[in-house]
Amino acid sequence: MDYHEIRELAQEIVKEMDKRTSGEQAPKWKGGTIKFIPADHSLKENEMPIDRFLSKIIMVRDNLRVLEQQINSDKTLSEGEKIKFQSYITRCYGSLTSFNFLFWFDEDKFKGAGGG
Repeated sequence: MDYHEIRELAQEIVKEMDKRTSGEQAPKWKGGTIKFIPADHSLKENEMPIDRFLSKIIMVRDNLRVLEQQINSDKTLSEGEKIKFQSYITRCYGSLTSFNFLFWFDEDKFKGAGGG
């Protein structure tokens, strides 16, 4: 492979990785908003674009992935400690499965301890 072929391949890999970490929003939610209505009607409602909400969820997911990598590559942690910390991360993913309906592609969806 020459320089240009390697560069083109690298750009395709970056595009693919960006697509995988971006979390494609299901079309039915594009342009939508989320309304937060407090039980106490004297308090103000709050509204947020769904794409902004989804991007916050994706940031949590990406930070969990980085944390997972950091834990797994840490040389000072014992295997038992790594497993313990990994179980907390898995439970966080499990809690985030509540938001899977927002994602278009299955590979973007969260998987908890059951893997599903």
